[in-house]
Amino acid sequence: MKLFYNAKFYSMRKKGEYFSAILTENGKIIETFTKTPKRENVEKIDLQDSFVYPGFIDTHTHSFEGGLYSLSANLENVKNLDEVFQIIAETKPISDKIFAFHFDENSVLEKRFPTKIELDKISPDIPLIIRRVDGHSCVINSKATEMIDWEKPLPTDFNGHLFKRQNGKASNWFNRNLSDEFILKAYSRAAKIAVENGHTTVHTMVGNGFSDLKHFQLIKDNLNKFPVEFILYPQISDVQKALSVNSPRIGGCILADGSFGSYTAALSEPYSDNNKTSGILYRSDEFWQNFIQKAHQNNLQIAIHCIGDKAIEQILKFYEKVESENPKNLKHIIIHNELTSNEILDRIAKARVSVSMQPMFDRLWAGKDGLYENRLGKKRTLQTNRLASIFKRNILLAGGSDWYITDLNALQGINAATKMHNKNEQLTPFQATEIYTKKAAEISNDDTKFGTLEKQKQADFVVLKNDIFNEKNIDKIKILATIKKGKFVWKNGAK
Repeated sequence: MKLFYNAKFYSMRKKGEYFSAILTENGKIIETFTKTPKRENVEKIDLQDSFVYPGFIDTHTHSFEGGLYSLSANLENVKNLDEVFQIIAETKPISDKIFAFHFDENSVLEKRFPTKIELDKISPDIPLIIRRVDGHSCVINSKATEMIDWEKPLPTDFNGHLFKRQNGKASNWFNRNLSDEFILKAYSRAAKIAVENGHTTVHTMVGNGFSDLKHFQLIKDNLNKFPVEFILYPQISDVQKALSVNSPRIGGCILADGSFGSYTAALSEPYSDNNKTSGILYRSDEFWQNFIQKAHQNNLQIAIHCIGDKAIEQILKFYEKVESENPKNLKHIIIHNELTSNEILDRIAKARVSVSMQPMFDRLWAGKDGLYENRLGKKRTLQTNRLASIFKRNILLAGGSDWYITDLNALQGINAATKMHNKNEQLTPFQATEIYTKKAAEISNDDTKFGTLEKQKQADFVVLKNDIFNEKNIDKIKILATIKKGKFVWKNGAK
């Protein structure tokens, strides 16, 4: 048995509840104390006047890509294309491929993507991919163009820039043909980043969005080797394959639409800065009706990527349909749920649909002259990332990062949720912490295992230097340790 003491242990069951000590055995909490007890024959662990919360849970990541890209070229802070070319030139290939990510053409001096010809000068013989910050477009060089087996011939004037399905085709090709050893290395890297940022559980998407599970079984067979608990999403639209691997869920980033940055998020009205387009619905009503109905009939929880209001409505009407005809309360998920009206939110609440959202999107893209204002205008920007409105309707809201799009860092997400640009949508610190603990456990039906600190739940803790509920800059709080099932999986400063 282990007695953790000398800390303020917030249960997250209800606001204001905390303990002074917690007793664990075999990875579970067996007792909580409002006053530290005098116990013999237990291992006593002094947490040195810290603040303890349930281990953070991220409900939407691309952990394989995040781990892979953390070993690749990060273009997040580049100012011009020359810097891009220099960084890529210094990047070592991985399995005879060069990966670069987090590129935003709006942040570089030239306001454009590199061209295929420019990339060929840096890497004429090794396949090279640069992924946009939102993951919904990319640029590849000639070597990659030659090696990828395209479903349709590329245009004769192809300059390397890919969208929609071709973007997915290219990125999946780059992510395939890696050794099992390297795939596990990428996930191990992801797990290390997760625990360093206080996470004990991470939801991750595995698959190509269609019928290929990629390395799902490999990761499933090795789950006990990671210091973090991975919850796997078969990122496919093939219900029978999801059932064949005994998954309770299906989807994740199977796409109803794209992104605002790439003008591919599907809107009910045209983009403010490009009135010739309203974005794209990636699949037909018939496809979604058949998929959602079949998954629902087979008791699979469904998760679908929806950014624009038109895409959200397309998916919502079929969630509503299956729930009204055959009520099961499977907590089907809308991932991202970025642009929503009051009517949409009321319908989500009535249909008992849940949402997994990324508060950091607001920090990155809202505000004066931000991406949202440019693409959507001021009025529609106020309808983005409506966290408080969702809370008021008792919709189940869980927090995520969409890592590699934003950092795998719950404290950043909690801080962002309390500082939404639209003050009417700001959460309290307690609510913001809930969406990365209690509510994040509920969305995967794991709330009997973790998400709060109470008897018989896993001893999953994050140990902080300061109190989330009394700090202005929550994202700056120092993480002292991460504990999974009663064992330290990371300590700040430990070698």
